[in-house]
Amino acid sequence: MQKLLKFSFIISCLINIPIFASGEIGRIVAVVEDKIISQADLENRLKLAILSSGLENTPAHRKQLESQVIRVMVDELLKINRAKQFDIHASENDIEHAIKDIEHRNQMEEGTLKKLLQSNHIPLKILKTQMEADIVWREYIQARYYNSVQISERELERASEKFAQKKDQPQFLLAEIFLEVDASSQEADVERRAWEFVNKIRSGANFSAISQQFSQAASAAQSGDIDWVAADQLDPVLKQVIEGLNVGSTTDPIKTQHGYHILLLRDKRAAGESLGKDTLITFIQTLFPLSQPFTEETVNPVMLKARTLANSAKNCAVLSTLVKSDKNIEIREAKNLSFATLIPQIRQLIGSLNPGQSSTPLLSDAGVIMFTVCEKQDINPENLAKEQVRNILIEEKLNNLSKWELRELKRRAHVEIRD
Repeated sequence: MQKLLKFSFIISCLINIPIFASGEIGRIVAVVEDKIISQADLENRLKLAILSSGLENTPAHRKQLESQVIRVMVDELLKINRAKQFDIHASENDIEHAIKDIEHRNQMEEGTLKKLLQSNHIPLKILKTQMEADIVWREYIQARYYNSVQISERELERASEKFAQKKDQPQFLLAEIFLEVDASSQEADVERRAWEFVNKIRSGANFSAISQQFSQAASAAQSGDIDWVAADQLDPVLKQVIEGLNVGSTTDPIKTQHGYHILLLRDKRAAGESLGKDTLITFIQTLFPLSQPFTEETVNPVMLKARTLANSAKNCAVLSTLVKSDKNIEIREAKNLSFATLIPQIRQLIGSLNPGQSSTPLLSDAGVIMFTVCEKQDINPENLAKEQVRNILIEEKLNNLSKWELRELKRRAHVEIRD
């Protein structure tokens, strides 16, 4: 029988992950709508945060980090609950992919992160819940708002002019940590916490890990990375600080309208320097579910079905129509992803495919998986096409809607944090 490939079906499927469940609940730290965060959950999440960031595991550090960890856990529960209202869930394969992506970004061998958690007595479900919140929230924002986002011709013209001028400005490759201030009474505490993170980073703590564990920006899912930005794309307050920063340096906490930013300058380019090229790719992932253990008798008919479907579907629209006749097949679309940011296994599978072509079906943990390319767009940041500018503006609006939606959720939700 074919070799089992550990492949991830990276867009949300229909399997739930238990939420903040521990063997022993103990004291209740917070109540978030119909869910609880126990003392055991908090202790395990603190251990994960401290281990990831490279901080010393001392009672003082745990106490300093406790309030921020609780705030992040509350946000995660709100995101998961909201997504479930729209029947959006994260599959085990989605979460496995997210874990592998963390390992890839940190140049770790596959499986190392799980072993590290096990050796430090941290339940894997703590990390999985964090991954689940990131996955379902991204899909929820896409599903809820993508088709309603409007870009006017005037917006397109102004944005195109800015991108054309971008090559004549300095460029900054940034990463961020953002700590939100929900109320004025919290400001002193949040500022103190921001300074603690800055001091720890300057003493050797890992910026990316701290961002992933504590930041309340959408970029936390990418370890804080926010890509290249031009000087005039930055908030004037941030721009002034960044322009005087050396590569590899971290800013002091910077106060903006909604909270405190900590920025890391990874690299910079002088005005006029080439920005490089990339490809935006849209593709469909089709999963033919199978139950383990796999056998020749169960796998071969499904492989044949996948190959037949690939040969019959000459484009993604036809593929979507054909799979509707089989309710067991799970299909998800990934829109306008940067080819450079895809994990190496997927880049290798679909890199040489033209729009309308499908990859060879492969056996994954959950069954047979196949990728079909819908569209490819080569982009040059110095000469962006109109549709490429539109996609960038849509993504910016979706990010703003994400921030607004989470603030509204927190304002309306029943959240009780206990002393």
